[in-house]
Amino acid sequence: MTTSSSMFGRDPGVATLARISTEFEAIARQMSTVSAEFAELRRIVENPAAQTGQQSAEQAQASPLTPPTAASAPTPPAPTPPMTMPPMTMPMAQQPPTAWSSPGRPPNQGSFSYGPPARPVPPLPGPHPVYAPVAQPPSAPWPPRPPARPLSERVAAAAERGLVGKVLATAGVGVTLIGIALLLVLAAQAGILRPEFRVAGGAMFAVALVSTAIWLRRKPGGRTGAIATAATGIAAGYLDVLAATKIYEWLPVVAGLAVAGAVAAGGLVLAYRWRSEHLGLLVVVPLIVLGPVLTGGLDMTLIAFMIVLAAASAWVQWRRDWIWLHAVRLAAPTIPLTVVGLSALGGTNTAHTGFQFAGATLVVIGLGFAGALVAMPTTRFRAVLAGLASATTVPVLLAGEVMDTAGAVALQAAVAVLVIGITAICSVVRTERLGPLPDVVAQIWTATSLVVLFVAILVCFDGPVAVSAMLGLATVTALVARSWSATSLVLLGGSTVIWGIGFAALLDDMPPYVLAQARLVEENASLSIVIGSLLAGAGAIVIAVGWTRLTAGDLARVAYSAAAVVVVYAVTAISVVSGVLIAGPDGFLGGHVVATTCWVVLAGATLAFARRRTGGERAAALTGGLVLVAAAMARLFLFDLATLDGIFRVLVFIVTGLILLGLGAWYARALHGERVPGSSTTPPGTGTPVRLS
Repeated sequence: MTTSSSMFGRDPGVATLARISTEFEAIARQMSTVSAEFAELRRIVENPAAQTGQQSAEQAQASPLTPPTAASAPTPPAPTPPMTMPPMTMPMAQQPPTAWSSPGRPPNQGSFSYGPPARPVPPLPGPHPVYAPVAQPPSAPWPPRPPARPLSERVAAAAERGLVGKVLATAGVGVTLIGIALLLVLAAQAGILRPEFRVAGGAMFAVALVSTAIWLRRKPGGRTGAIATAATGIAAGYLDVLAATKIYEWLPVVAGLAVAGAVAAGGLVLAYRWRSEHLGLLVVVPLIVLGPVLTGGLDMTLIAFMIVLAAASAWVQWRRDWIWLHAVRLAAPTIPLTVVGLSALGGTNTAHTGFQFAGATLVVIGLGFAGALVAMPTTRFRAVLAGLASATTVPVLLAGEVMDTAGAVALQAAVAVLVIGITAICSVVRTERLGPLPDVVAQIWTATSLVVLFVAILVCFDGPVAVSAMLGLATVTALVARSWSATSLVLLGGSTVIWGIGFAALLDDMPPYVLAQARLVEENASLSIVIGSLLAGAGAIVIAVGWTRLTAGDLARVAYSAAAVVVVYAVTAISVVSGVLIAGPDGFLGGHVVATTCWVVLAGATLAFARRRTGGERAAALTGGLVLVAAAMARLFLFDLATLDGIFRVLVFIVTGLILLGLGAWYARALHGERVPGSSTTPPGTGTPVRLS
C-alpha cells in the first residue's frame, strides 16, 4: 500500500502529520509489548517455584526420555540493525500476531513496523539457584509448662534437703542461750541457788553440749545437729565467763577476757576443722546480742572483750574465704565503738573514756586492714574486704565528740596517714605472697583516708579558717591525682566535692554583691577571705586541668568555663578585700581599679594561651578571652564609671586603655607573623611544619 499526498487533498503538511501519527501508534504498541514482557518477568521472579515446575512439565511433555541436545536448543536472536528513518515510499508491513511466552495471557494482536519482520523472542530461562525456595523444617511445638508443685510437696522436699532441721536447730540454739542467760542473771536476782552452783552448772552444761556435738559429728547425717549443739555449748561458755567476771567479780577483767578468748578459740577450732562457716557465725553472733545483757549495758569492758574476740578469731580466715564471718568479727567491736560516739553526740559525757576509745579504735582498724591484706590474694570478695576494712574507721569520724579537740584531730590524722600509707606501700611494693594491690581496693582506701582528713579539718578549724583549709586540701588532692594513676579518678572526684563545699562556704562568707559595697566589705574583710579566694582560684584551675586530662572534650570545656568564672571572682575578692585591709575606704576604690586591670590582664593571658593551642582548645580559649574582654569593658562603663571618683576613675580608664592597646597590637603582630607569605611555621602542639601562604 502506497501513501501519497494526493490522498489528502494534495496537501504535503497533512500527509506528513498522518505519517507521524502512524509512526507514533506503532511505537506505542511496541512499548505496550515491552511493558507486558516486564510484567511477565516480575511474575516469574516473585513465584519461581511455579515457573520451574511449569517448565519442567513442558520439557517432560516434549521429550520424556531424551535430554535436550544442541539441535533442539533455541537459536540466539540475530543482532538488530541500527534503527534508521525509512523513506517516505517504503511500504509498512504488519507483523503477524505472536503468542506470549507464558500461558494464560492474550496473544499479541500484531504491530506495524518498517522493514522485515522481527525474529521471535526465545523464552526466558528458569530462575537463578539463589532465588530457589529453601525448605523449612517444621517447628517443634513448645513443651507444656509443668504444673506448680503443691505446698506440702515443697515442704517435704525442703525437709529432705535438711532445711527444716537447720531451722529447728538454730531456733534451739537461741532458746537454749536465753535459758542460760536467765540462769545466770535472773537466778542471781531472785536468789535461786548459790552463785558457785550457777557458774559451775553453766560450765558443766557447756562442756556437755560440746562433747555431745563431737559425738554427733561422727554419726552419719549428724553434721547439722553437731554444729547447732556445739554453737550452743560455746556460747554458754562465753556467758559463764562473762558472768564470773562482771556479775560476781571472781575474775579480774584481764583474766576473764583471757578465758573468754580461749573459749572462742576452741569454738573456732571446731568451725575450722569441720569447714563450717555456719558454726563460726553461731559462735560469734550470740555473744554480740547477749553480751550487753550480762554486762548491764555498753561499757569499755564489753568493748575490750569484743576486740579480744575479733583478734582471737582472725586466724580462721586463713585459707577460708568466709566473708560473712569476717564481717561479723569486725562488726563485734566496731558497732559498740560507734554507739559510744553516737551517745557522745547525743550529749552523754564520755570524757573519761577518750584515751581508751582511741586505743580501741586503733586496734580495731589494725585488725581490719591486716585481715584484708592477708586474705586479699586468695579471696573472691576483694572489694567487700576493702569496704569492711574501711568501715572500721567509722568510729574515728565521731572522735571529736568523745575526745578533746587536740586528741580527736591527732587520732583522725594518724588514721588517715595510716590508711594512705598502707595503700601507697602496697601499691608500690609487690611481694610474691601478697602481689599487687587491686585498683578497686586502692580506690576505696584512698577515698576513706580523704573522708577522714576532711572530718579532721572540720574538727580542728572553724569559720573562714576551715574554709581555707578545705580549699587547700582540695587543691593538694587534685595535684596528687596527676601522679597516682590507680586512684586518679577517686582523688579528683573527692577533691572536686571538697572544693565545692569549701567554695560554697566562701561564697557564704563573702557573697559577690558584698564586693560592690564598701561598708559590707569592711565588715566582712579578713585575711582568711584573701587566702581562701587564692586557694579557690588555684584549686579551680588544677581541678579543671585534671578533668580535662581524664575525660572527654565536652566536660573539659565545662570545667574550663567554670574555672574561668571562679578565677574572675577570686581575683576580684582578693583585690577588693586586700585593698580594704590595707587602706580602708580608699583601698576599696583602689581595689576595684586593680580588679578591672586584672580582668583585662587575664583576658590577655587567655588569648596568649589560645595562640599556643590548636583546634577546639584554641577556639574555646579564644572565645573565653574575648568574652572576658567584653566583661571588663562592661564593668568599666557600668560599675567603675558610676562607683569610682577622682583619680581612681582616671587611673582605671587610662590603665585599661593602655593594656587593651598593647594587647591589640601584640595580637595583630602575632597574627601577621603567622601569615607571612612563603614562611614555614610549626604550630604549637604539633611536630610537623606547616607551609603558610
